[in-house]
Amino acid sequence: MRERIKRLYINLAGLLAIGLVLALIGPFGTYEQLPTLARLGYWLVVASLNGALVDLVIRRVDAQLPGEMPMRRIVAPFLGALFAAVPATAIVAVANGLFGIGWPERLLVLYSQVLFLLTVISTLIYTLQDLHEMVQARQPVSPESPAEPIQPAPDNWARFKERLPEPPGGELLCLEMHDHYLAVHTTAGKQLILCRMDDAAKELENLGQRVHRSWWVATTAVVGAEKAGQRLFLTLIDGRQVPVGRTYRDELKRVGWIDRPQR
Repeated sequence: MRERIKRLYINLAGLLAIGLVLALIGPFGTYEQLPTLARLGYWLVVASLNGALVDLVIRRVDAQLPGEMPMRRIVAPFLGALFAAVPATAIVAVANGLFGIGWPERLLVLYSQVLFLLTVISTLIYTLQDLHEMVQARQPVSPESPAEPIQPAPDNWARFKERLPEPPGGELLCLEMHDHYLAVHTTAGKQLILCRMDDAAKELENLGQRVHRSWWVATTAVVGAEKAGQRLFLTLIDGRQVPVGRTYRDELKRVGWIDRPQR
């Protein structure tokens, strides 16, 4: 919950800053068409609504992309902006009418303008999030001032579920790292959250093991392990195969994950 609130504040601050800059610049003819206060209101509304919309769509798109996809941090925002530009065009058209600019005569031109605007907004938002993650990663964690309090307890999964945007169903399977996002996989589906893998692994340490730089697996989800050449994979109860990093193999042998028989 705390991570979601922090992320909301970061995005809101970024969107308001973008709206303020756009109001000062007055692109797409708004500088000449609107007085200062109306232009400020127009761009704060348009940037905030469309920024929230494109962020939601990008997270949905990102959840569908392969984990090892090259240039993911470029592709996901662009595809998200491409899809979000359709409803966002409707938002801008309504705003134009309400603020006295006039209803658009050429929707294709308006769509291209909105797509350009959303691409700029999404790039700035994700840059802010990247900077936030870099700052968090460099902060030392001490007993006096932990970055995220970790209190191991039997109900770690119940507490961890508060991070998720929607109540998860089914059994916890694994966590997959997507840049500074984590994909939380359960038997009911997948959700993305803004969280570091190290923090998540510590919170859930009594429920599973880190098996790879980009993967954490729940103990109850493992049914066996198999090799493919020099590579080693864990097989989970849903048939998924998760790669095992070389640095984690000794620990997984110690806890019996690698040598356990298939069930």
